[in-house]
Amino acid sequence: MNPSSTWKQVWDSRTLDRSAGSILAQLMAADGLDSAFSRLGTIAWTDFVGAVAARVAITPDRSVFEVGCGAGAFLYGLDQMGCRVGGIDQSAALIDIARDALPRGEFAVADAADIAPEPQADIVISCGVFLYFPSLDYARTVIAAMVAKARYGVAILDVPDVAKADAAQQFRIEAAGGEEAYADRYRGLEHMYYERDWMRRELAAAGLTNIAIVDQQIEGYGNAPFRFNAFAFRRPPGPSTDSAA
Repeated sequence: MNPSSTWKQVWDSRTLDRSAGSILAQLMAADGLDSAFSRLGTIAWTDFVGAVAARVAITPDRSVFEVGCGAGAFLYGLDQMGCRVGGIDQSAALIDIARDALPRGEFAVADAADIAPEPQADIVISCGVFLYFPSLDYARTVIAAMVAKARYGVAILDVPDVAKADAAQQFRIEAAGGEEAYADRYRGLEHMYYERDWMRRELAAAGLTNIAIVDQQIEGYGNAPFRFNAFAFRRPPGPSTDSAA
């Protein structure tokens, strides 16, 4: 990887590999879920999305908006369920894929900090996006924008845990084939790590309640032991699965 590369350049270079299998498998590959760190099967991914949907009481009559939606892999199952879906992403290439795969969805090319508060969505989600943010101040801005758009609640998923940063980095180095290979491929492409208490405080400061910070759990996902998920609501959630996600 060129030292001058940025994460946006990485995502802008993504294309849809129609030989990857099902439509969902193709979307997952476009969204980077085919890397050495995150080789996932469609069953495990579908289970994860279903667990999140149960936790935040997503039903077919609800609308879901995703910040950093990429090619739409997370929203695909919700769209199939009948939810109204939409999202934004910095990558025009990935948004084009999402529009083609989910024609009923509403998608736009935009920065995560530029979320339009209207129209509101019942649930606002981000999955595996906060790790690409440049600072805590930027993340705080995005949280405020997500809350402003959410009618019901938010879910911030797959967040790198700062308490596990050393172990996570070692895992990534080994998975990449050693320090030299990792440095060559990912030089300049760092991840942002978060304290769980910081996330809890920011969600509370944004006016949300019923905040839950839970371990990431996706079968076969190498990064899962080093990540967490955060859920928060404007009012008490509906039926949920406490062990979900």
